[in-house]
Amino acid sequence: MAKVTLNSALQGIRGRIDNWVYRRFGDRMVIARRPEFNGEPSAGQLAVREKFRAAAAYARGALADPVTQALYQPAAKSRGVSTFAFVMGDFLNSPEVRSIDTGGYRGQVGDPIVISAMDDFEVVSVSVVLRDAADAVIEQSSAALVGGRWAYLATQAVAGGSSVTIEATAKDHAGNTGKLTLPPLTLP
Repeated sequence: MAKVTLNSALQGIRGRIDNWVYRRFGDRMVIARRPEFNGEPSAGQLAVREKFRAAAAYARGALADPVTQALYQPAAKSRGVSTFAFVMGDFLNSPEVRSIDTGGYRGQVGDPIVISAMDDFEVVSVSVVLRDAADAVIEQSSAALVGGRWAYLATQAVAGGSSVTIEATAKDHAGNTGKLTLPPLTLP
């Protein structure tokens, strides 16, 4: 790759000139041929374009709000990317519930359920739903962040021998969700 030092007249160049596209990444300038598009876009391409439009709209709105901007700005700076790109990335990437630890859950009030949830930026909440064998909700509420993991304490007693399905849903700042549902657990 060739390296060129731009003179002061071209330092701020960006965008398209003729068949070339000029982009700045941090303190580097990248020059590439203008991409060529042949034919009509596919349904998949249109869906991706719409998702990026929605992400850009979310980023513009988030950065127009001083509180939200102050939330994202330090994280973007620490990762060396623009705040706009960082906010778009948060919109485009949903959180993931990686595991639900039911080792301490025996169907008694106060039994813990521990959830591990991750996001490219930050998980803001985790909700937990317990269902019986008929898929009726036994209880549901929010988990609390304790030492980097989300802890939920049962509020309803469930009879031994009952089947319980546990579902955890993580949510990020952009409103995206990620969900994990465990197979039915038979209580001792």
